[in-house]
Amino acid sequence: MRIGIKIQKDILGMLALYDRPLSTRELAIDLKRAWHSIQGNCMRLQLAGKIRGFRVGNMNLWELKKE
Repeated sequence: MRIGIKIQKDILGMLALYDRPLSTRELAIDLKRAWHSIQGNCMRLQLAGKIRGFRVGNMNLWELKKE
């Protein structure tokens, strides 16, 4: 399994645990990954339509896309 796919699965799993959006930093700390890896994979998930991303101030926040 490619490492990017594993990171994306971990991101989706972490977002499913919370009812609120999580920042890239929170995801990086919880998953013990570099901020840049999490940010890039969140962008890929957003392009795939699996999560929704938005900015508040200088933070990127992510949540599962609600159908």
